[in-house]
Amino acid sequence: MYTRHAGILILDALSRAGIPKICPIKPSVPRKLRPRSGMPSQYRERLSFALRSLGLACGASLWIFASHGPAAASPACSSRDDLSANSTITWTDIRAGCDAERTTYRKQNPIGSSWFMNAGNGFTGVPYLLQRVLPDLAPEIWGRNDENFGRFGFFSDPEDKSRPLPLGLGIASAAGRPLDADGNPLGEIDFAKPGLDVVTLACGACHVGQVQTPDGPVVVEGAPNTKMDVRKWRDAYSRTVAAYLSTPEKIKASAERLAAIIDAKPGGYFYPPAYFGRPGFLNFTPNVEADQRAAVKKSLVGILATFACGTVQREAGIELQKQTSYGNWNAPGFSGFSTGQQDGSGDLIFQLLVAKAMPPGECQPNAAGGLNRNFDATAFKDSVHPEIPPFATITDIPSVWNQQARALAQWDGSVKMAFWRNIAAQLPIVGDPSKIDLVNTGVVANFLEGLPPAPFPFDVDMASAVRGEVLFKDNCAVCHRPHNDTIYQFRDIGTDMNRAAVLNGAAFQLFAAGFQASCHDQDFLYRTPTGEDVRPCRMAGEDVITARTAPESQGYVAEVLDGVWARAPYLHNGSVPTLYHLLVPATRPTQFLRGAIQYDTAKVGYAWDPAATGLVADTSPTLTVYDTRKDGHAGTGHDRNLVVDSKLRRLDWSGPQYADALKDLIEYLKTR
Repeated sequence: MYTRHAGILILDALSRAGIPKICPIKPSVPRKLRPRSGMPSQYRERLSFALRSLGLACGASLWIFASHGPAAASPACSSRDDLSANSTITWTDIRAGCDAERTTYRKQNPIGSSWFMNAGNGFTGVPYLLQRVLPDLAPEIWGRNDENFGRFGFFSDPEDKSRPLPLGLGIASAAGRPLDADGNPLGEIDFAKPGLDVVTLACGACHVGQVQTPDGPVVVEGAPNTKMDVRKWRDAYSRTVAAYLSTPEKIKASAERLAAIIDAKPGGYFYPPAYFGRPGFLNFTPNVEADQRAAVKKSLVGILATFACGTVQREAGIELQKQTSYGNWNAPGFSGFSTGQQDGSGDLIFQLLVAKAMPPGECQPNAAGGLNRNFDATAFKDSVHPEIPPFATITDIPSVWNQQARALAQWDGSVKMAFWRNIAAQLPIVGDPSKIDLVNTGVVANFLEGLPPAPFPFDVDMASAVRGEVLFKDNCAVCHRPHNDTIYQFRDIGTDMNRAAVLNGAAFQLFAAGFQASCHDQDFLYRTPTGEDVRPCRMAGEDVITARTAPESQGYVAEVLDGVWARAPYLHNGSVPTLYHLLVPATRPTQFLRGAIQYDTAKVGYAWDPAATGLVADTSPTLTVYDTRKDGHAGTGHDRNLVVDSKLRRLDWSGPQYADALKDLIEYLKTR
């Protein structure tokens, strides 16, 4: 299959990595073998290519083998850690070095990057073929096919135009990941294993963003997707059920129509060989599409009935949620009002309560040929649920790069380990804890550990930034430092406390049980980038999640400010549109835009002024107005000077006497 030269390249790379030449004898690879972190970068890159090529020759058993190499530091990029000592370097050079560092890291970790952006988080969801044809059935809800679900905040991957779904919408098989005898993943899907392919959100749906530059939109891996509206996406399923699947007659009629739509699609429409013929998809042939078409059409009425049943359950949770501040005059809203943010913890409480109340076998086929429908939504809504918080707990989608610098995860610091941080995100996406993909959990945790932050993609006044570096070290670095595990309370910082106080004792127990159930394989093992073998499903207590139920333990972490430019809007609830407004609290607007990718380079944040609506609306399908008067939306906090470590730290840079210092500090923050 390979030329002699290619074979020498592979064996040479293996040898220099300290890896035995085992493939000609045994295709599987022991879990503990990994490329050596200290090997020269040119051999690491050759190793990544060699192992991916070798995986093809050896049954793809090495498909994931090249992941999790550390980032190779760029001298130019590293100079931003001490601008005053590198005052002659230009921002153009620094940015180019940082971009190259990120590119190299992705090349060294191709599987981590790919799975983070596009791998489904679990093995249950909407059948893939059904998701593809929903725009044909209900274009008024899902948009046209050529929109590619853009009205919800998705966008196509510019580096992979053959992908049939937008970036962040993952495809997985209900049969699970293909694994070797040692539990190592061989790829994303093995089409030789019978199973319906399903669609679920990937991590990239929320954590791969865009910014508009003079050269066009740029994809920023690890940044928040400021256009994504997860609630609008979920609501589209509810609207589809109400319009097309609310009765047995509608289900039957829709099934007939969908079957005709599927039949009308040309061969290769659902499974283009250019995408599914890659190494990560095993045993792909043209028969895959024919088999999936036949399987979906054969069971389409049952699929649609189950789909409708599950959507009704979710709606029961939303109705219960309306008994909180979501039912008040200042409710933050559901669909269409959560661009770039979510009520992750609050929504999950209601989701877990619904799951807990669900009778065994609900929405599953019964002997009479129908579905079990024993859930009493009215009784559920009228029951007492001590877990419910009385308020909305809106949080912004965070950036997720450089996790190695963070001692705690979640805005309230309730999670210590990257693996459990991912579980916390996967559970509300997948719903069924037993269907969460633990392999993906570990792969993505490792990838994000060392993903470098994205550099500011615009110009920087370096002389000003050098002066600002001194101000940052004197006033900001004491809190926004790596590995800071301090929880800052309301009396310290004054921010909206809804998210910090979301869990009472009963809700914490609900969360803890949900997290533990999600880690459903006690023998699951993965190796961290530091070389530690971990069996996370055997962990318990604070190793999984820390109780932040007492007022004295509630507050927020002070994030490391790497790539802070991409993190806008600011504070945990995204209530401050730009860095300028954060540092000059009196100027914070009551209302501002969310959902644009155009950028305000002077104030440092995405286009925010409602007066600019007409300029950005055409490229911002989820554009909305954020109102700080709504519950959980308060734009207060980080607005007064503090004494930390016996020294006054300036947080409020208002006033003409600080105008020059303010400009310098903002200019420096662009370089972080």
